[in-house]
Amino acid sequence: MRKDRSRLGATWRLPIKDEHYVRVYVWQDEEAMIANVLPGGDPNWEGGKYAACYLAMDSIEVDGERLIPVFYGEMHLVQKRFGVGVVAHEITHCLLNWIRDHEDIEDEEVCVIAGEMNRKFWNSFYRRYKQE
Repeated sequence: MRKDRSRLGATWRLPIKDEHYVRVYVWQDEEAMIANVLPGGDPNWEGGKYAACYLAMDSIEVDGERLIPVFYGEMHLVQKRFGVGVVAHEITHCLLNWIRDHEDIEDEEVCVIAGEMNRKFWNSFYRRYKQE
C-alpha cells in the first residue's frame, strides 16, 4: 500500500542491529495514521482508536532457512499523542519479534538493542522537532 504523505509530520529509519531497521512515521493526526496503516482506514481493532502501532514485516523461509527482512517493520505515531512510554511500548513489540526471529539471542543483547533504539529514536525525534 502506498502511503499518503500529505499529513505526515516526519519519517526516518530507526536502526535495530546491523543493517536492519524500523521505519518511523509521525502523523499529524490520528485519521492520517489510520488511513495509512491498513487499507480502507479501518484497523478493525477494538474501539478503532489508538495513537500508535507497530507493524512487523514478515520473515520468509527459503530452502529451510529463515530470511529476515532488512526493512524489519513500521512504527506509526500520532504527533503530540506519544511520549517515552508509548515509544518504549512500540519498541518492545519490535523486539518481541526480533527475539522470535533470533531464538539464540541473549537477554543482555536484547536490553542493549532496546537502549540503543530508544536513544536513537529520541535523538532523531528532537532533531526534527526542536524545542521552542
